[in-house]
Amino acid sequence: MTDYGSVSTTDDTCTLQFERRLPHPVERVWRAISEPKHLIEWLAEAEIEPRPGGRVILRWLGTDEHGRQTGHPLAHGVISDYKPPHVLQFDTDVHGVLRWELEGDGSGCLLLFSATGDYGDQLTRVLAGWHAHLDFLADSLEGRVVDWPHWPRTRWEALHGYYSR
Repeated sequence: MTDYGSVSTTDDTCTLQFERRLPHPVERVWRAISEPKHLIEWLAEAEIEPRPGGRVILRWLGTDEHGRQTGHPLAHGVISDYKPPHVLQFDTDVHGVLRWELEGDGSGCLLLFSATGDYGDQLTRVLAGWHAHLDFLADSLEGRVVDWPHWPRTRWEALHGYYSR
């Protein structure tokens, strides 16, 4: 994918924004972003209470070339906006506010994703990470799920190089 993210800042907070056109109906993409059995295919192992104020736990399963956990392996949060099948927002402790919005677009849908937080000197890594995860989402919708112990690090590295420039 070449749908690069953009960044807007206010004080110490950054909002990363991505827009993706997915050739799948809103309902199918909603399941992919909101159901644990699908989230593990592209994002993380998840525990979710699907309601406003519901608890969210995300466990990232990616490892480095030595088999060590990468990044923040665990995020806790709550669902702060929940309007199935169009809006899902998590307020998390380590990744900030994560928001997915889906709009019908002919036979597919438009996904608007944003992540808002204080990313400091990790900004390019976070941009590359969310970009890669959205690529993984598109892949999973086509039946290609991430093999987390052997996830495609080279894709993330190329994206990190792009965002670092």
